[in-house]
Amino acid sequence: MAEKKKDIRQIDQENQEKWEKQKFDTQLIRAGEDPYPETSHSIRTPIYATKSYTYSSLSELIKNRYFYSRTENPTLFALEKKLATLHGGEKAISLASGMAAVHLACSSVLQKRIERLRPNRIKNFFPQTNPDKIPNIIIHTNQYIGSYRLFTRIYPQMGIETKRINMCDLSEVKKAINSQTKLIFLETPANPTLNILDIQECANLIHEVGGKCIVDNTWASPALQHPLELGADLVVESLTKYINGHGDCLGGAIIGPKNEILNIRYFWLETQGPVLSPFNAWLILRGVRTLGIRMTQHSSIAMKIAQFLEKHPKITKVTYPGLESHPNHELAKKQMSDFGGMIGFELKSEEASKKFIEILKLIKIGVSLGDTTSLVINSSFMILDLAKWERESMNISNSYFRFSAGLEDPDDLIDDLSQALAQL
Repeated sequence: MAEKKKDIRQIDQENQEKWEKQKFDTQLIRAGEDPYPETSHSIRTPIYATKSYTYSSLSELIKNRYFYSRTENPTLFALEKKLATLHGGEKAISLASGMAAVHLACSSVLQKRIERLRPNRIKNFFPQTNPDKIPNIIIHTNQYIGSYRLFTRIYPQMGIETKRINMCDLSEVKKAINSQTKLIFLETPANPTLNILDIQECANLIHEVGGKCIVDNTWASPALQHPLELGADLVVESLTKYINGHGDCLGGAIIGPKNEILNIRYFWLETQGPVLSPFNAWLILRGVRTLGIRMTQHSSIAMKIAQFLEKHPKITKVTYPGLESHPNHELAKKQMSDFGGMIGFELKSEEASKKFIEILKLIKIGVSLGDTTSLVINSSFMILDLAKWERESMNISNSYFRFSAGLEDPDDLIDDLSQALAQL
């Protein structure tokens, strides 16, 4: 008698159980890809460049997982399985960019789906009708500028109040939360100031009022930090940065509980459409396989450079979580396994800063991060479009630099920094 063919969902469950038992570095290589039912004889997941999928009957279509590539694609499926496994989450969804991930994750928490309501009842959902019940979100004073614009420019137009506070101070967090607080959004380490925020304590506080905690984990990646294990409800990643690691494509992801991810996939992704291309998913799969060894090397190089900068007389301030001088050093040790590849530092004057960045030779000027190539940018450049009071509220001086340590030899990077500083 022929053996009964296993259902695709049963195969998924068996594979997931196998991957969850593996160590992190093995998961980087195997999770989502070995075994992979659709490509059982290929050592690498292929690029499925298709828009839709056909079946011999309607019943066959219903039993399968793929319908239309806006929501399902085999190449993306492999990446999502891998990311969910690496983070210890039930499900993941990949998207076109990190900002798409931030927006859809927050939207899934903030917005109610109004269905089958009579027109005269819909108005009860508008905050303008009941100003005492305007929903609010809490963000940190210093935040990636793209997220900042979303929270302070777009969401208020949707009837959502955004509260910016110093989230390093947990008493400020506790004071800001009320019965209408729907979510608390943490970016840790924060961009560009490298503040370290307490995920576990912030999650505990927001859960007391039934709200959700979303963590942007881009600067740490799952190689260094696991927010879901610390109480976060959803994690967002810019796959563009460390997870891909090679500076050649854009991508984003949300990781969390099954039902929440399914809602994002079949409502928010369906309606807003920020779909990751199969080619980019394939590039990110290639990159993530070396995430563990890359993050170890990024962290090692960044520590050596941070120690050099801290001792240099022309540097007035160095911010790196691995240094004992960092105000959140102990918290970083508690919730991160290493300190990452990002450094902040300041020079004595704006004039010196303008000269310094022009005379670097090996280190490149660039606005992104997490690449194999070392990149530096004056952080004030990224917030030029903000009002003066907004820039001042972020406490980012015109002589502050964000430095992304690449994978070059640290001695070569230090030599380049030394020659530039010597000319100031």
